Amino acid sequence: MRSLPITLKTVDVSLVLRMAERAARPASRRNYLLLSRSADGWLYLLSPLVVAAMSLSTALQFFTVCGAAFAIERSLYWTIKNTTRRNRPPESIPGLRSIVVANDRFSLPSGHTSGAFLFVTMLAQCLNPLWALGYFWAAGVGTSRVGLGVHFPTDVFAGALLGTCVGFAVSGVLL
Repeated sequence: MRSLPITLKTVDVSLVLRMAERAARPASRRNYLLLSRSADGWLYLLSPLVVAAMSLSTALQFFTVCGAAFAIERSLYWTIKNTTRRNRPPESIPGLRSIVVANDRFSLPSGHTSGAFLFVTMLAQCLNPLWALGYFWAAGVGTSRVGLGVHFPTDVFAGALLGTCVGFAVSGVLL
């Protein structure tokens, strides 16, 4: 019996299918949904209020730098997404159904993942390097997007790379 060659596409598809099997378990599905929803954007909007409790000037600086970073990241994200026009897993894998309905049509890069990695990078660069522990949360957000069936692992990797690079670039220029 001849085996199929291992390609990035076969790895992507097999990981989506494996994660989809996990998502059939209620506890896994609940965890994926919680992690994914934690990166819907509300957390980012609340963070300057928390920082303001420490110092108003720090909060204003953080809000300004984060605002610039998110404006750049979202612009790049939409440009890449609408240029590559990669289909989401349910449109690419016969019989696969996602657990959530994505807000847009295309898959690459993962916006939830990009936003999460950008946010953690900004926290670590602007406030305290210990915030880098938040990369565990950001990785969980990316994993949840694969588990929910709306992204391939390479979409998540691209989102993590985009968010992190924009975060370091913006903080390097503005701080």
